[in-house]
Amino acid sequence: MKEPGARLKAIISEIGCDTLADIGCDHGYIGVRALQEGRANRLFAVDISDKSLDKCRRLAAEENVADKVEFVVSDGFENLNAAPDTAVIAGMGGYETIKILKAAKTLNRVPEKLILCPHQNASELRRFLRDVPIKKDYIVCEDKKFYPVIVVSDTGEKYAVNEFRYGKNFPESRAYYDMLECRLNTLEERFSGREMPEKMLNEYNDIKELLCRR
Repeated sequence: MKEPGARLKAIISEIGCDTLADIGCDHGYIGVRALQEGRANRLFAVDISDKSLDKCRRLAAEENVADKVEFVVSDGFENLNAAPDTAVIAGMGGYETIKILKAAKTLNRVPEKLILCPHQNASELRRFLRDVPIKKDYIVCEDKKFYPVIVVSDTGEKYAVNEFRYGKNFPESRAYYDMLECRLNTLEERFSGREMPEKMLNEYNDIKELLCRR
């Protein structure tokens, strides 16, 4: 199995449980690596597409962990028989993640710990999570792209309103400030020589304030 990149490494590092569900597992790198490293004892490999699950089946067989995996064709947690200890939802947008979590709550299958890595609309996901404890929220950079890693657990602090857009930066990482600087540069280039709309100006000033806290 190929070496995972910075994003997957960060997600895998947060896993430590008996039963893991990888929701939307696709190739299965996260779950299989977690089994190999002893971070999980059992895995629900979940994907809405049976064809996508075939990639995970092949990988699990190649890495000799197939006996520890239950492959489940499901839209989110729908076809799981019980809630796992921990679930990973990565590689989806924030709105899709919210949809899955809402359905899981209705089914009473929300696990004790969630590891979330949305590839867009992270601010909306954070807003949705505003009433639950957030153990970690930090940024990982891979191939010049920035990814939030959000860990929801039974301990932590709820989001403040001003943390919805860019997160908590906890534990603190250099990638968080690199992300802010990248966004600041984008705004400056986009509105070079002309006035920013109020919404963009507010964001610009918020970023400058956050950068001052380094």
